[in-house]
Amino acid sequence: MEIKLTREEILGVFHTSLCNGLSQMHYYGIGLVYEMEDYKSAKDKVMDGCYEDVLMQILLDGNSLSFVDEEAGDDDFTKIVLESVLTGVPKVDPDTLFNIINERDDAFDADCVLQCVIFGEVIYG
Repeated sequence: MEIKLTREEILGVFHTSLCNGLSQMHYYGIGLVYEMEDYKSAKDKVMDGCYEDVLMQILLDGNSLSFVDEEAGDDDFTKIVLESVLTGVPKVDPDTLFNIINERDDAFDADCVLQCVIFGEVIYG
């Protein structure tokens, strides 16, 4: 089964996943890196937004987020841009998407979304 999501729904699913699953990446030895200038510019736009709002704004501004395998070293990283989110979220298992859309999600659901966006598939867990 395939779920058709609007751009706004995709971005909402990804935002929820950042909020609920970003810390899970640390358990895999994956760190998040971004340009400080991009962060400052995005933060100015979201004003009182949370950390995840700023990360989303970085992507919406056309900039990237990099996920670094801290165990492998700085040369082993995956860069994502907005297009990565728009193409990665629809690859997520429909049950996981339904959980997030219906607000019945947990950290596992969020983790699956993040992995699909970052790696193209679930590779951990």
